Amino acid sequence: MKRFINALYRACLLILIPTVCFSQPCTYSVSGIVQDEQKQVIPGAVVRLVHGKSGDATDSTGHFHIPNVCAGKDTLVCEALGYKKSGITVNITGDKNLAIILQNGENQIKEVVINGERMQDLHTITQAELKGRELLQTRGESLGETLKELPGLNSIQTGPTLSKPVIHGLYSNRVLIINDGVRQEGQQWGSEHAPEIDPFVANKITVVKGAASVRYGSDAIGGVVLLSPDDLPTQKGITGNMYLIGASNGQMGAFSGMLQGAFDKKLKGLSWRVQGTVKDAGNFHTPRYYLTNSGLREGDFSASLGYKIKQMNFNVYYSLYSTEVGIFFGAESGNLQELQEKFAMPTPGLPSYFSYAIGRPYQTVMHELLKASTSYEFQNKGKLELSFGRQNDIRQEYDELSTSNPAAENSPQLRFQLITHTLDLIYTQQAKNGFSGSFGITGKTSGNTFEGVRSLIPNYRDYNGGAFAIERYNLGKFTFEAGLRYDYRWLRVYERNPTSLALYNVTYQYSNATGTMGSTYHYNEHLSASLNAGSAWRAPSINEMYIYGEHFSDASFEVGDSTLKSERSINTGFSVNYTSDKLRVVADMYYNNISNYIYDKPALKYRILPSGAFPEFDYTQTNVNIKGLDAAIQYDFLPRFTFQSKTTIVRGDNESIHDWLISMPCDRFENGFEYHLLKIGKLKQPYLSLENVSVLKQTRVPPNSDYVPPPSAYSLFNANAGFIVPMKKNTLSINFTVNNITNVAYRDYLDHFRYYADELGVNYILRFKYSF
Repeated sequence: MKRFINALYRACLLILIPTVCFSQPCTYSVSGIVQDEQKQVIPGAVVRLVHGKSGDATDSTGHFHIPNVCAGKDTLVCEALGYKKSGITVNITGDKNLAIILQNGENQIKEVVINGERMQDLHTITQAELKGRELLQTRGESLGETLKELPGLNSIQTGPTLSKPVIHGLYSNRVLIINDGVRQEGQQWGSEHAPEIDPFVANKITVVKGAASVRYGSDAIGGVVLLSPDDLPTQKGITGNMYLIGASNGQMGAFSGMLQGAFDKKLKGLSWRVQGTVKDAGNFHTPRYYLTNSGLREGDFSASLGYKIKQMNFNVYYSLYSTEVGIFFGAESGNLQELQEKFAMPTPGLPSYFSYAIGRPYQTVMHELLKASTSYEFQNKGKLELSFGRQNDIRQEYDELSTSNPAAENSPQLRFQLITHTLDLIYTQQAKNGFSGSFGITGKTSGNTFEGVRSLIPNYRDYNGGAFAIERYNLGKFTFEAGLRYDYRWLRVYERNPTSLALYNVTYQYSNATGTMGSTYHYNEHLSASLNAGSAWRAPSINEMYIYGEHFSDASFEVGDSTLKSERSINTGFSVNYTSDKLRVVADMYYNNISNYIYDKPALKYRILPSGAFPEFDYTQTNVNIKGLDAAIQYDFLPRFTFQSKTTIVRGDNESIHDWLISMPCDRFENGFEYHLLKIGKLKQPYLSLENVSVLKQTRVPPNSDYVPPPSAYSLFNANAGFIVPMKKNTLSINFTVNNITNVAYRDYLDHFRYYADELGVNYILRFKYSF
């Protein structure tokens, strides 16, 4: 480990020394507005300087601002979806203010790794995003399944409806989700406790792949998922969009709609948005049988209100997420013999039929978020933002019952309510003399209460506080970045003595510092490289410490350990980004050393209870290192033909036993071709793609370390087709997707229900998006 870090440190010095000797500071700025031929502003246009390798994306008013620009001639390139790419030569002798007009035409902006489009909180850590057409092709899927479109990301699942994102082999409480600037809080206590969020609220999803604890808090060892809606509109009028989605597997249907507008005259500066989603699905099917009781129902709502006056901004945001999810009948076993037979059977041996009905076992989740924020922009363009959030999360779990008592039938066996309050104060420093950055303080308090006929997680109260500072310096072709953070956590757990039934409490205190340091070098307009090293830590979560009991929704018996210590991570990452007219390549390499890594280890024994037989999983700790490679390639090898390839490779070592680490993602390779045109008649941007997804068998596991051996490798074929229909000032986007075309029967290593059932068979999905 020391040799690896020392080698990276020497490589970083070799990059930095020439810069310090030869680079000059760059202090000018380029600003302006981007409009179409009718003088209508174009939000989301990408504006960049080719040689300076810096840029910005236009805001909702069409404006952009590029700081820290060097003197001399450069080429300013502007591109936006649906418009022809524009390039102009600018001579930088001082600050510039430009008006750019784009002509209608095709310019497909594909999935990119952010690299200078908009200044990020952490610039030298690899970031990837989904937006536009790539995001449309995932609409209707869960957040975990949506993010699998990005290299380096997987999902850990419990059946077809519950999944969590996995970043570089890390998941659950090590991956934070930020919804419109607020850290998402819920009962993330197992693989079947999926994020309580509607992906339709986001017009862009950004993933920070690597330790981001300096900015987002102590738990972000694996990374951060940022869900970002568009800025509220500023021009008078009403706009919006509607999604209509239908899928054959599960006979799933979904509708999502959004309306937004702004006022003028006496109410100028006031804007609003409302959004809602409904989703319904019945029993999903594998190639050979239906997954009985695997349906879901979902209803979501969100609303925003904003007011801007001079340098002040005020915003209020509310969202409600509500879902009911059935748990596959085949995961339940009445005795040990039945459980072991299910482990060995190729099919569940249950009646196979389709139904929208959801019976026991099932779970319901209701999550509310209320956010209020205000910001003030100073004359020096620095911005101070105060944000308050309140979240209310209620989870109810209904076990399978052997009684016909109507009162018991309508009552949950487990009910949790988690109430969380957050308060953040952050100052963003505008670029000056090459320096920019941010610093702030954050606070969080949460309390969980439990009700039910059996125990699982005790009541607790949790307080967190942190302070951070991140500074960035642009020097010629280099960007240097460093950050430091300190966090403190106070946790009190309330328990009852099992013998005397007397109440007592236990208090824990955790604190630690985290840091990051990195550099990005823009060799030319085509090639850039980033190197980052950072530390992170995570206190054990309440379920890892105190869970004890059967978990019907996961078909397991889990045992926590109250003596667990905090995890500590040292993560190093190196990324290369090459972009030309025909070839786009992104490669990320990382090495993450984690001491006291916490995981649920198969105990290889069973708990026999009146409610049934369950495999036992015990939470334990070990020292591990996780390393890997993500790569994505797009090559336009012929006019209108593009080859696309994604590779995800993860290796986990359990250093304590000198063997492999379990529950690591399998090697994943995606390769495909896309055919695209400018237009066919009145249809714009038509495309057709075919891809192969090959996942290898996970052979890197210790012998006899799980109840069932890892499943075999599998290979799937998927297809996509779509186009845009112009309708005066409106557009209709249509996408047709076929997943698992050949209806292959397979099981995925990261699905906890691989013990009992196959993954989904062929699925035909039709998506409509109408924008007005």
